[in-house]
Amino acid sequence: MTPIKRCWRPQGRFLRAFARTCSVSAACRAAGLARRTVYRWRDGDANFRARWENAREGAVERLRDEAMERALVGRETPVWQDGRIAGHVAVPDNRVLWKLLQSLPAETYGPRAAELQAKRERDVELTRRLDHADKRVAAYEAELRAAVAGKKPDTDDAEGPA
Repeated sequence: MTPIKRCWRPQGRFLRAFARTCSVSAACRAAGLARRTVYRWRDGDANFRARWENAREGAVERLRDEAMERALVGRETPVWQDGRIAGHVAVPDNRVLWKLLQSLPAETYGPRAAELQAKRERDVELTRRLDHADKRVAAYEAELRAAVAGKKPDTDDAEGPA
């Protein structure tokens, strides 16, 4: 394999754009690089790969913050009155909020929440039935032990087989 020539300036431009956009294509356009070039750098250079991951994590954090702000605070929307803009009001985006909630534990808000709740209820019922069966078995075993303890040995049984 041919060693990769270290071009720090293009790599830095790419990584800054990648951290800003979280898009390899957009970052390549901004840095004037081909996608195959940056993927070759990532695959062949551990230092660049670590910087790539840091940039990606930063971009994902920025996206997460932006989504949270849109969900809770909202975007400024003009308020019209008599054909003119009378002001602006922040309108939260409920779709983004719902998607954020769905990304939480699946048993709470995810698409399979009802299915998981039904499974939990079945598991509780099964556990209750198994506990009841264990109690019945224990009571039956206690009866058998009491019956064996109360039985007196026969003389024929004491001598053994004939």
